[in-house]
Amino acid sequence: MAHLNPVPLAEVKVFNDAERAAIRLALKAGAQPNEAGAADFDELKKHYTDEQIVEIVASIALFGYLNRWNDTMATTLEPLATQVAERAIGPAGWTPGKHG
Repeated sequence: MAHLNPVPLAEVKVFNDAERAAIRLALKAGAQPNEAGAADFDELKKHYTDEQIVEIVASIALFGYLNRWNDTMATTLEPLATQVAERAIGPAGWTPGKHG
């Protein structure tokens, strides 16, 4: 992910501390679930209830599942999704690959 956004998350001012904590967990869980640890959950607990943390983790897990499903099945991307991705992450080298 660092190649898509070279600016450290702490320096991205568009997100508040609560959002940064959730994004940090998502990045770790998305890369390798064992990277997420107690410190990540301690940070989340400063900003979210236990119920909200469960929802955050459920969302991360659901999108991880959907990404794996779509990649394995080579799901064709919808035209709008392709256009948005080409505009947003195309400059970093993204292509639709087998999904085009």
